[in-house]
Amino acid sequence: MSWINELLVGSSVGHIVLVFSFVIAMGVALGRIKIFGISLGMTFVLFVGIAVSHFGMLYPDLLYLDKEKGVRHFVDPEVLHFVREFGLILFVYAVGLQVGPGFFNAFKTGGLKLNLLAVAIVLLGVVTTLIIHYVSGIEIPIMVGILSGAITNTPGLGAAQNAYASMGHDAGILGTAYAMAYPLGVVGIISSIIAIRIIFRVDVDKENELLLKAAKSERLSATTGAAKHVDDEPHLIPIFVGILLGVVLGSIPVFIPGVPQPVKLGLAGGPLVVAILMGAFGPAIRFPTRITTSAVLMLREVGICLFLACVGLIAGERFVETIVSGNGLLWVGLGVIITLVPLLIVGSLAYAVFKVDYFILMGMLAGSTTDPPALSYSVGAAGNNKPSIGYATVYPLTMFLRIMTAQLLILLFA
Repeated sequence: MSWINELLVGSSVGHIVLVFSFVIAMGVALGRIKIFGISLGMTFVLFVGIAVSHFGMLYPDLLYLDKEKGVRHFVDPEVLHFVREFGLILFVYAVGLQVGPGFFNAFKTGGLKLNLLAVAIVLLGVVTTLIIHYVSGIEIPIMVGILSGAITNTPGLGAAQNAYASMGHDAGILGTAYAMAYPLGVVGIISSIIAIRIIFRVDVDKENELLLKAAKSERLSATTGAAKHVDDEPHLIPIFVGILLGVVLGSIPVFIPGVPQPVKLGLAGGPLVVAILMGAFGPAIRFPTRITTSAVLMLREVGICLFLACVGLIAGERFVETIVSGNGLLWVGLGVIITLVPLLIVGSLAYAVFKVDYFILMGMLAGSTTDPPALSYSVGAAGNNKPSIGYATVYPLTMFLRIMTAQLLILLFA
């Protein structure tokens, strides 16, 4: 019966594949269940991952042992780190391919307004964080960790940790606070999208009917049918050449005066930008960018499932323990505030005052928090690709600002 043990023990390849397959299959299945007419879709993979990891940690004999650190894990953390980043790359690259052909037209018609609204969300999040800091007395490093988790921005967390470590401090506390706020950060972002839909009584089906009628015009056809160029046979070359170029672009450091750490687009921002450019200009320069719509969709869904499974499996090891002991529950609550306040205020203004299309608004809210699960939910709930356009329009600037503000909070207030 040794083969059963190999499947159950955390150091075997079979165990890792078994865990990922179970988490993703169960998460996708549960995500189809609607509560009050609303389902969380792929996001359920995150919560299944947390549950599986938490309960798996209760059986020490089945855990992977990190001999260097003397710590046990449900799944090898290095494997989780790789799969998480690779899944995120696949997801954002697929999104870029989808929106690329219509991206610049969409940016011309409303890109400036969307980016200004996204900037307002970022700045309001920073202000909310500072207000909580001064009222509660919680140290800035912890608050920056909570902020990064509340808006699900890992690059910002990394930049803040580097800045704090460069000042001679232990940056581990930022990661702990981030892990506490992250899961409900995902839920909070999606909840804000749903809340705006309920508050303003948005009829998604009616909006889609109007969209179908409007799609007959040439301009909206280019927007809503952003992936219409992908009707030929699948081509793997543009996928992996684009990912290669995206990783290189995302790794290029940009030095800004007064900031001790260079700013990068990262492993998510780089591939997204390259995919948008390839989708927009690939045909003009005769670069093979034709990929079937089904292939792009499969790439996107596989990527987000891998990413969410890893986040859940990582967080699940200490999630419950931290919540029930110490200040974990408080950090979770503060994270929810930081998530919801900026999104609900700016999102409501965007829809009611600035008349931003609801489908575009869904993507803008997801992009302003650089949150792939929220985009995945938005596309599924909308039933069209317009949320991806809103997401991609604001993502590059938002990512830059999230990284910058996280570092500045540490450097100026820690």
